[in-house]
Amino acid sequence: MIEEIESLYRNRAILEKRMAQQSPKQVLVDALCDDLDAFLEYESQITGSYIRSQCKVIGRKQYLFMIPEGITLLQLINQNGRLSRNQIEEIYKQLLQALHQIHIKYSLGRCFHVGNIYYHNNSIQMAAFGFYPNLQLIPPEFLERGEQSQNRIYSQSIDVWLVGCIIYQLFTGQVLNSFKTLKEYRTFYNQIQSQLIEEDWKNRLLKMLHPTEAQRCTFFQMHIHHEISNSYQEDIKEFYKNIFLTQNYSSLIKMRELIDDNYIEWAVPKEFTKQMELPKVLNPFRYRIQRPNPNPKIQENIAPYPRIANTTDYYSQPIQPSPPIEDLPLDDPPIQDLSIENRQIENPPIDPIDQSPQPLMQYLDLGFLPYRCRDYNDFIKFKDFWIELHFESYKWYLMNSLKQHIEQQEIKSPVETLAVYCLLKMAVLMRQEFVSQWNNEFLNFDDELWKNFKNSILWENFKTSIQAKKFFKDLQNQLNADLSIINDNYQLCDFTNPSNEDKQLFNSIKTIINMPEQKQNSDNFKIPYRKTLRRLYHSIKNSCQQDCDNKLQLTLLQLKFIICMGISSIFSPKKREVIFIQVKRAQNISNFDNPYYLEQEFFRQQDANILNNQIKIIEEEFFQSSS
Repeated sequence: MIEEIESLYRNRAILEKRMAQQSPKQVLVDALCDDLDAFLEYESQITGSYIRSQCKVIGRKQYLFMIPEGITLLQLINQNGRLSRNQIEEIYKQLLQALHQIHIKYSLGRCFHVGNIYYHNNSIQMAAFGFYPNLQLIPPEFLERGEQSQNRIYSQSIDVWLVGCIIYQLFTGQVLNSFKTLKEYRTFYNQIQSQLIEEDWKNRLLKMLHPTEAQRCTFFQMHIHHEISNSYQEDIKEFYKNIFLTQNYSSLIKMRELIDDNYIEWAVPKEFTKQMELPKVLNPFRYRIQRPNPNPKIQENIAPYPRIANTTDYYSQPIQPSPPIEDLPLDDPPIQDLSIENRQIENPPIDPIDQSPQPLMQYLDLGFLPYRCRDYNDFIKFKDFWIELHFESYKWYLMNSLKQHIEQQEIKSPVETLAVYCLLKMAVLMRQEFVSQWNNEFLNFDDELWKNFKNSILWENFKTSIQAKKFFKDLQNQLNADLSIINDNYQLCDFTNPSNEDKQLFNSIKTIINMPEQKQNSDNFKIPYRKTLRRLYHSIKNSCQQDCDNKLQLTLLQLKFIICMGISSIFSPKKREVIFIQVKRAQNISNFDNPYYLEQEFFRQQDANILNNQIKIIEEEFFQSSS
């Protein structure tokens, strides 16, 4: 059945099921064309407490999806039948929170249903990603328009309807199957009155599942039912009242689905089971899909998913990496004596205006970065500047990666929960300051680099370029999304009944954490941020000394923590060339001018001692010299 799905819905995307080293199942998606790559990149920005960590970039256009722990709601229903009201209300609340994170990203049609929502330790994880033809059930408005209609539009009310279907199945213990006609659906709808469901919930279900789309309740009305009253909940209500219903989601969905006939990309994970077989009636391409040609001529779509890329230069050519070092042994001692600021960079920077043809080496893909230059010519024209922007982008990527790692822990200590908030808050503050600097035309880069760049015509040309505008727009979109969840993350922090050690930490940082927003900046927030990460850093360091079996993984985690502790300045041009000398030796490069060397190469080191050497250099050269 899986082979049939892959054959029907993709002829360029390659899926492979693998087992991770520590046992959780993984799904590997190899996005071999720009359309699927653009869509998955956008989906990767949608995160939240109850949403599966969307993906991890493991190579050029390769995305790794984790299959969540626990069982699906479908399995839960089959095992237990009806669930208790308390269980259902908690799931309902979590569903609404997860959907809010999806909706603020203007994404709909993620085909969520009881078969791909996981349940573990009284918490859900929405694992759906893909397209709305994967729906478990056919909405009545699609039945009303006729099964052969090719003009179905996924609307906001379908998400309301899907929530109603899930809650109905949890209350009754009955798994719903596809409705074939509108008459059949109306029969189902009318029998809801006779179900043994509490009246208040029965009335809600009747509103959510109404056959007429216009008469269904809205997400705004669904959130009003909550008794919670706080600023975060009020922000959600404001979003659904004034923003959600005014957005033109349909155009985004159509762009996602109307892909060239020569290749139709679908990300179908191999976790699908027989119960999740895709109903062919919902396939909008059912009459024009042919079995894939084993050697198709790829016709790249010139307009990938909106807000991901808008130009024909998307992934046009690879970027030139640094030249290798000829004779630099791996075991050379770290540079001593000179202060970081006065040490010389080994090679002078390449002239940013030099556009002469150069032989291209293997592209060191920056696809894992949320914001980056996608055009080779644009990169070469403003190379020195783009290098610094890529490191800025990498700071936010690395912090988010560490935050997601902590969030995935089954049982989180109060300090770990606080660390999640601190990582998100620091990333928000740093990006806010970057946006302000960008608008004021004074970026906090290397003084000489910025002075030369700003005083020439390069800055004017750069800031009006398509790539720069896209970089800044994507940054603002992600910043706005993170601002909408920052209060939610803070509410998860548990300051009640702390241990003596935790209490001492909380008391030392609470003044700054509770400081009015208008007075907060990344410099003063650095105190609670570093103190919290340092606690976990030393905890991991102790575990690393005791746990020989997981020494490599723990050492890598320790390295990521200490880098994030110094994230505000550790990647500045002069410092990174000295601080990351071990990375340069291991990767045989003269200039550390691409975060790829660290993220995609050095972090995959199989020698814990090499990772440990880099940790020691950061401890001695960065933190001790800065103290």
